[in-house]
This record gives sequence, C-alpha cells and structure tokens, in this order.
Amino acid sequence: MIARLIAAAAAAGALLCAGAGYARADHPLCASGSTCRTAPLRPSPIASPAGAHAVGRVDAEIGHGARAVMVSAWYPTRTADRSAPYVPAAGPVAQLQIATRAAEWMHTPDAAGAMVGAQADATEDAAVDGDQLPVVLVSPGMGTPRFILSGLATELASRGYAVVAIDHTGESPAVQLPDGRIVWGAAPTVTPDYMRAQLATRIGDLRLVLDHLTALPIVGARLDLGRIAALGHSYGGTTAVQLAAIDARVRAAVALDGPAGWDGVAAAPALDLPVLSLDLTGMWSSSWNGFRGSRFEVASILNAGHYTATDLPAFGCSADLCGTVPADRAALVSRDVVGLWLDRWLRGMDTPRFTAPELVWQT
Repeated sequence: MIARLIAAAAAAGALLCAGAGYARADHPLCASGSTCRTAPLRPSPIASPAGAHAVGRVDAEIGHGARAVMVSAWYPTRTADRSAPYVPAAGPVAQLQIATRAAEWMHTPDAAGAMVGAQADATEDAAVDGDQLPVVLVSPGMGTPRFILSGLATELASRGYAVVAIDHTGESPAVQLPDGRIVWGAAPTVTPDYMRAQLATRIGDLRLVLDHLTALPIVGARLDLGRIAALGHSYGGTTAVQLAAIDARVRAAVALDGPAGWDGVAAAPALDLPVLSLDLTGMWSSSWNGFRGSRFEVASILNAGHYTATDLPAFGCSADLCGTVPADRAALVSRDVVGLWLDRWLRGMDTPRFTAPELVWQT
C-alpha cells in the first residue's frame, strides 16, 4: 500500500508545473505581497481536541545553511482565539499553492479548497501553559506535509504534550520558509536507493530538531528532554522506529500504518523500548515479526484506510485511502489509542488501553 501511494504521488507530481527548487510566495493575484487582504479563517472541519487545555502553535525554522527544516510546535496554552491558519504559510496565495500541491500528492485534489483559509484549533504564538512538557516528535509520511497531522498534534497538546511536527524539506510537497520562499518537493520514487537516502535524510532531520529543541521559540524552555517519543505516519513511522533504535533521547516510538523496516532499504531494528504499531490497512508488515514483549503493542482500526489517522478524512477522500469509518469517529479512535498509550509509556500514568468497537488489539 505505501509503495503504491508513493508511486502515485510521483505521478501526480509530474503533472504539476512547478518543479523542485525555490519559488516566491508572491503571486500576480496579490502583487503587493504582505499587504494583500486576508479573508477571515473558516472553522476547521477537523474534529476539535478533547483535552483540558487550549492549544498554541508556533512555526519555526530549525537549522541553517546546507540543511534546514520547518516545524510546527503545538503546546498547551490558556489562550483560545484559534488564530492559526490550518496551512502554515503567510497569506492566502502561499496557502493555496502549498495546499494544492499537497492535495495532489495525497491523491485528493478537491481537498485543497477546504484546507485553504481553514483555521486550526490553535492560537498562533500563544504563551505556554505548563512546564516540563513531554515531547512528541512527528514525522509525516513520504511526500506528505506536516500539517496533515494537525488534528492528532492538537489533541496531544490539549492533553499536556508539546508536539513538534516536521516538514522534510525537498520531500514534502511544498513548504514556506521564513523569508517567504516556497521550497517545492521533488516527486518521490520507490527505488531502494531513493528510499535509503530519504530515510537517512529524515533521521538526520529528526536529530537536528532534537539537537535544537530548547531553542524553539516560546516553548523550548518548557520541555522535558527526558520524556521524548517519536511518532510517524507511513514512512514516517519507519523513520520514528529507526530513529529510536539509534538515538537514546527517544524513549518510545509510534508507527501509524508504517513498517519497522523496508526491504532492501533498512532492516527492522532490535529495539528495547515501548513501541506502538497502529495498523490501518490490514496488511501486516513482516518487519514487525521480530518485535516481542509487553512493551510492544499492536492495534488495528477496522474498516480504516492508510490516511485514517491523518486529517484527510475530514477534508474528504475516497474509501480506498481513508476507509469507511466516519471522519469524527476515525479521529476519536486514533487519537485516543495514541494519547492513552503515550500517557502510559511516556508519562508513567496508570492508563488502560483504549477500547472501541472499531478497534482490535493484536498483542
């Protein structure tokens, strides 16, 4: 499933006129750039977070020179004006460019219109509420943007976590840098050489962010660096597990419909840490066969699709991509599975496994 979706994303990318490299966020429809009038944000179709806290979001660039990545950091706050746009970009033109590219790559071109101008359930640059926040580092799937996991990020932040989601520059469909440039991603392929190189780059990106967590604006000084989990969707799940195997700063890993390893690319690691594999497509990867013990858990959401745990169901997508579970229900189940699991393994809370009619625990 993952390989097929990556190949389809590559085909979609080939149809778009913008190639890899840099482009300005400016556009003839908004020639004055920053003075272009912005329409009010619309309520998001994504299910609101259920935790006790309002949520803040700050977007920042990590690294300079040869390698830099954009991140969105989500965290608990007392401010609740929901001023953050869903697509993290400056102005409607850049948001439209980025959302259009991302929706094409995720095989749901009609979703772009709903993404542009939608608000996130978060307040931009709000003050942090709390100290010693456990950290969840998030890697999206191959060829998908960081904002497609905003629903899960806001949910975890509303429960008291700091969530740092990453765009892997050059692989992400499109990402805007602080100077206004948009970096367009090169369409992914599924060749072993490409996948191997991207895995190394992705792990490097996550370690770069780990190195600079305390430098994050607003939230950096409030993080508990002794409680860090890595989470990823699809190839991001592979990235999270592979990172946890080599970086002792990561104490737990979550893979959302992603394998632990990839044939011809990377073997599944020997990992003596808490690991959660959330299966969405019913196609069990043999890379998980070597994982054993009480700290390895597998859950399956019935009638789900590869993108069920992302925001895509809320924007509308086909059953083969998002399954037939209603969007709000898909959000509740996937968020509670992950949230309660992290509470247990990252916070040491005596929380039970989440149970629901759509959910089957395999281990």
